Amino acid sequence: MMKIKTGPNPSHLTPFFRADRFVQKLFKMKVKIAFLFMFALSYAFGQSGFGTATFTMTIKGTSNLHDWESTVKELKANGSMTADAATGLQSIQSLTVEIPVKAIKSTKGKVMDNKTYDAFNASDNPYITYKLEHATVSKKGDGYEVNASGKLSMAGASNKIDMTVRGKAESDGSITFSGSKKLKLSDFKMKRPTALLGTITVGDEVEVIFKVTLKPS
Repeated sequence: MMKIKTGPNPSHLTPFFRADRFVQKLFKMKVKIAFLFMFALSYAFGQSGFGTATFTMTIKGTSNLHDWESTVKELKANGSMTADAATGLQSIQSLTVEIPVKAIKSTKGKVMDNKTYDAFNASDNPYITYKLEHATVSKKGDGYEVNASGKLSMAGASNKIDMTVRGKAESDGSITFSGSKKLKLSDFKMKRPTALLGTITVGDEVEVIFKVTLKPS
């Protein structure tokens, strides 16, 4: 008589498989709960990424003949900041700003623009960049005082820049920063633009005046 071998009764394995599936589901559930907790915690403390919403930036300078002014037409900023609903801006973890050199436009027209681009050696150094290294935030009036330290790179040179900026938390969750900073072209080894066979020379010091609003991204 032929004997037929049979494997274990599937019904005997059902509790094992059910327990195994239960453990897997429990693990997945714990992962999801942990993720939601971390997301909720991040939201509660308000740390998130920010990007450019609006901006104005003007560069003012002098020459031995007349003052001059240029406007920045393009700017990209990205950063990470912490805020909460009760007290607003708490801290700034990171911030980078990038400006195309050829987005700088003078009120004096293309001749001045081209001399500006030559001074930056724009073909080899097409961007001006700023990277925040450290910032402290303190409440002041209806806004905030931000003492920032970072690295400014332009025309192939980089220098540490310290400045005090005013911050304001807007009702839509965005943050507006405004301020000004005086810079010397010679600190970045830039050759000052000239005109009319060198009879007109741009002054070494320029002032950058800005107002930048960053919104949650």
